[in-house]
Parts: sequence; C-alpha cells; structure tokens
Amino acid sequence: MRKAVVVLILASFAALYTVSPLLADASPAPTSKTIEREIKMGKKISEQVEKEMPRVLDPAEEARLGMIAGKLIPYLERDLEYKVRIVDMKEPNAFSLPGGMTYITTGMLDFLKSDPEIAAVLAHEFIHADRAHVIVQAARNNRLNIMTIAGIIAATQGGGAGAMIMTGAMQTAIMNAYSIDLEKEADARGIDVLTKAGYNPAAMLTMMERLKIEQLQRAYVDPGIFQTHPEVEERVEAALKYMKDKGIEVQRKDVLQSLKIDVDNVSDDVRITVDGAVLLSHPKDPEADKLFRELKTRLDETLELELAPYDIQVMGAGEKQLLMIKGRVILSAGELLAGMPALAEIRGRINDALIKARKGNLLTDYFK
Repeated sequence: MRKAVVVLILASFAALYTVSPLLADASPAPTSKTIEREIKMGKKISEQVEKEMPRVLDPAEEARLGMIAGKLIPYLERDLEYKVRIVDMKEPNAFSLPGGMTYITTGMLDFLKSDPEIAAVLAHEFIHADRAHVIVQAARNNRLNIMTIAGIIAATQGGGAGAMIMTGAMQTAIMNAYSIDLEKEADARGIDVLTKAGYNPAAMLTMMERLKIEQLQRAYVDPGIFQTHPEVEERVEAALKYMKDKGIEVQRKDVLQSLKIDVDNVSDDVRITVDGAVLLSHPKDPEADKLFRELKTRLDETLELELAPYDIQVMGAGEKQLLMIKGRVILSAGELLAGMPALAEIRGRINDALIKARKGNLLTDYFK
C-alpha cells in the first residue's frame, strides 16, 4: 500500500511538470500553469484528509495561525496557497500538501511553547511545499519511467481500483518520511524565513531538541515533522551549525518563555523573581524597588539559557566587589541593601535558576 501511494503521488505530479524519463532532484519551475494544477491537486487531497482526520474549527486559533503564516509567506519562493488548518489528533504532528495547504494537529499545538515555535513548524512545512519535496522524495524512492506513470494516471482518471487507492490512501502518502537532506533543507530555509519574518530562529532548534525527549517518552511512530527516526539529532546539529555559520546568535529563553524576571510586592516586601522563584526580597521601600527594577533590566539583557558557569563571576573585594555576567556588571557590593545576601550567594541563586530553567530541555547542549 505504501509503495502504491508513493506511485500515485508521483503520477499526479508527473501530470503537473515536464520531467525527464527519470525525475530529477530539482524543484519545478514556478509557472502559473504548474502552480494552478498543483493547487488543484492539493485541494482534492485535502478533501480526503478531512474525511479521515476530523478538522477542528476554532476561529480564534485559526486566526492566530493565519497571522503567523502571513508573516512567513512573503519570504517563500513560489506563489502557492499557503493555508493552515487544525486537525484533531493527540500526537504532535504537522504536514503539508501539494499547493501549500498545511495541517497541524491539536497535539502539536499543545506541544509547542510559543508563537515562534509554531512559526518554526509552519516554516518547515511551507518549505517542503515550496521546494516540492514530495516529488523529489518520490523520484528517489521509485525510479519510474514515463510509461509506468502514464499507465497509473490512466487508471486513476478512469476510476476503478486506481481511483479508490488515490482517494483512500492520500493521507498516508503525505506522511511519508523525507530523506535527511530534504529535512535539513526545510530546517535551514525555514531558519532563513523565520529570521526575515522577525521570529527568533532558535525556535527551529528548541522544538526539535524537545523532540528528542518526546522520542524517549512515547512508543508510537510519528509521521511528518515529528516522525521518530534517528536523524533528529543530526538535524539539530545541522541547524545549530547553520545558525552559527550565518552569525545568528542562539538565544532560546524567549522562545521557551523561560527565565522570566519579575518585580512584585507581597505583603510588606518587594521581591525580584526568576520564573516565579524568589531571587531577592527586601522590606518594601522606594530604594529597594528602584534597585530591583534596575536589576531586572540588567538580568533581562544578560541572563540566557546558553550561559556557561564561568560566564557568571564575582570579581574584586570589599565595596568594589562586582557580580558580572559575560563581562557586564549586574550588581555591585556597594548597591546591596541592609539584610541582602553577599554577591557570591546571589551568584549561586542565579545559577540555581538557570539549572531549573534548563530542566525543561534536559537533552539540550546549551554550551555549543
């Protein structure tokens, strides 16, 4: 059945593009005629997908996804109909159809932590459609000649068994695995699109890094972007290298919504917290409030999940002693108010907050 579905997908694409007897690993030329036919085919597949997978009609969530998609689409190469729909499935998954239609599961939306992570998944899937990866993969998997393709097209056009397989198994076809190089291309080009659209490209890393934990926790085999295959770590390494080669600084905290610094008042105290845990507390007075708000600004600008232990240091002695993060002064001994702990203890509390924040992505190497 799997082979038959791949054959049918390939046959359908053969009707869209001019190809050699053995299809090449190249994206089709973006002519208006081929795009129109590709979109038409995608719509037919979409009808079958929604017969098999219940669509979730949530206007607010669809509007949110549409807004995110709208920021990505201007940076794609081909003028396809990039739309996003939600389907009811507990497993985290996403997949794109010919023509640009992309489906994301309710499980995926629960899995992702922020709009940048949603944007990363959509960018990855949009690139698969934009680069026509399904035809590239099908050509690699099945060295079909034109006569074979023509026979299958005739069978599907005439109804009967061919048409039944086409309508009954399309969703299996769109969930087939892509080769690692196509996955890496979708990741890399997706990073470019995220950057241009104003999203933190580290989102492409964070959602894959958590996938490694997901693989250990779940027994099922996922299709699409979250299929369980051993290449996920290779994809993470490739994406990380790509970002560093492009000079993109990796900063995960905003994507993961972690290391949130807040200043609040509880009873008679003013407190500064990291992810809800108290870092410092002092009896309420204007001086303490001012100091804690200044410290919040400094920590917001310097505290990152990627900090190594030696990046946070206490230097000097006495009143000139300084707490520093990557060479920037965060707090001086002279600023400490009565009853506040020493800088060395504050450094320890900051490190504890970092360790706690990193526990959400235990398998991530933050120091690469």
